[in-house]
Amino acid sequence: MNAAHPYVVPDEPGTETIALCDESMRRDAAGSGIYLLSSVIVPMQDLPAVRERMSDLRLPGQRKKLHWRDESAGRRALAADGLAALRADVVVATWCGMAHDKQERARRKALETLLLDLARRSVRRALFESRGPERDRADVASLAGLRRSGILPPFLRVHHAPGGDEHALWAADIAAGAYNAAMGGAEAYWAKVLEGSKGTVLTCGACGTPHTPPVDPGRC
Repeated sequence: MNAAHPYVVPDEPGTETIALCDESMRRDAAGSGIYLLSSVIVPMQDLPAVRERMSDLRLPGQRKKLHWRDESAGRRALAADGLAALRADVVVATWCGMAHDKQERARRKALETLLLDLARRSVRRALFESRGPERDRADVASLAGLRRSGILPPFLRVHHAPGGDEHALWAADIAAGAYNAAMGGAEAYWAKVLEGSKGTVLTCGACGTPHTPPVDPGRC
């Protein structure tokens, strides 16, 4: 294992892919919202190349992590191009009708949907951007609960890493940002991601339908 990236545990027999995961939220005028988790699935052996490609998206001299929310429209387009170039599977899980004080419940529900899909794809590792020790433990507890219920196999592991340290996680931030933008009417970024990636929007556990945004590359 590369000592510079201690958050990904050593490979195990049969392990082939890893899901890089991040979150985003969107609210309407009434205060209700949608919680989404994005996942970019890549072969484990491609992680060094993913890190390098994501690092190359930073501006010269930029030290902080790439963050969709902080980027200009032009930079977001470049980031979407960078994600498309990975030729990855991009999966989005959602939970709609999120109340202002129920964000963590919405995350648990979206997390359940995502983890079950990753297990069906035989993904053995899901790496999330850390939100701090307490909230990271909540993710692990959700995973343990799904295992106890018998609906999640034991081979899937959840790990967390600081977004500033694990550059590969920026791919998931781009996926979440591009999807969120498309839900708000700026479809061009999501369309650009889909030029190179296979995108799947899972059925929302709250309403029973997938929140698949329309894709019109002419709008941005």
